[in-house]
Amino acid sequence: MKRRQRLGKTLLEMVVIISIMSIVVGMSATSLAAAFRLRQQMSRDGEQAAALARLNLRLRQDAHEAKSMSIQEGCELQLADGRDIHYRFEAPNVFREVHQAGAVVHRDRFLMPRSSTAEFQANAEEPRLLRLVIQPVELPGRKLEMPRRATIEAAVNTRPALAGTGGGDE
Repeated sequence: MKRRQRLGKTLLEMVVIISIMSIVVGMSATSLAAAFRLRQQMSRDGEQAAALARLNLRLRQDAHEAKSMSIQEGCELQLADGRDIHYRFEAPNVFREVHQAGAVVHRDRFLMPRSSTAEFQANAEEPRLLRLVIQPVELPGRKLEMPRRATIEAAVNTRPALAGTGGGDE
């Protein structure tokens, strides 16, 4: 007696194939979700690093050009040309406003991590040194968005001192 060759799959073989495929699909969906979360975190970290770099540049430029500073709720820098530059922290942003003749002529916003705090400080030993300390704050149930603290330091009123060191004949 000759055996007939089977043309299809048995029900048991189909169940095994479907089970294996569902495991593969489940693992790939989990991997994709983790990849999207990682991409979003890296994008947010990049944006925050860019905002910190911009804030660092602007604060240092403003401090170097300022003739005086005062620190209350934020930081106020008075420039020789009559402009006042106000920095203030309102979570999660640091705002920079340029005032001239009592009116706001320019605004900047620097996005910081939601779980951070910022404080402007003046150094008691060196009154011309301005410091901005940005540090993470642990909130219950949330992971840290900012892994470490950042400090920006700038010397106030350095432009006149630099102008006198041109190396010319005296």
